[in-house]
Amino acid sequence: MSVSRVTAVLAPRSGMLTLALALAVLATCAGTAGAQESNGLWVAPERAARQTDPTPPTVSNIKHGRSLFQRECELCHGKSGHGDGMQAAYLQPPKPADLTSEKVQSQSDGAIFYKITEGRGQMPKAKLNDAEKWAVIEYVRTLAKK
Repeated sequence: MSVSRVTAVLAPRSGMLTLALALAVLATCAGTAGAQESNGLWVAPERAARQTDPTPPTVSNIKHGRSLFQRECELCHGKSGHGDGMQAAYLQPPKPADLTSEKVQSQSDGAIFYKITEGRGQMPKAKLNDAEKWAVIEYVRTLAKK
C-alpha cells in the first residue's frame, strides 16, 4: 500500500479521533463541574450526596476501614486524619482535608463516598471496592473531634 493511500485512509480517522478526544475532555469537564462550586469548595453532586452506606457500622467494619485507611490514606491525611501525613507537606493545594473537622464530619456518607471514588487534583481515585470505601468512611466517622 502506498504512502498516499495510507494517508488517505488514516486522515479521516485521525479527524474522528481528535473529535472523540475533544468530546471526552468536554464530558470530563462537565462531569466535574457539578462537583465544585465557584468558590473552590469541593461539593459532591446532590445525587451522590444522598447515597447511604448499605451496611451498618460494626466493630469489624471499622477495624477493616482503619486498616485500609492506614494503607491508602494515612500518608497524606495522617495517622489521626488531620491532613498532616508525611506526604502532605509536599503536595500542592488543595492540601489533604482534616478528616476530624466539622467541615468534613458534617458531610453525608454519600458525599465522602463520591470524593473517595472520584478523587480530585492530587488525591487519586480510590483503588478500593465499594464495600472497602464504606468501611473507610465508617472509620473516618470515628475520627470526629470530641
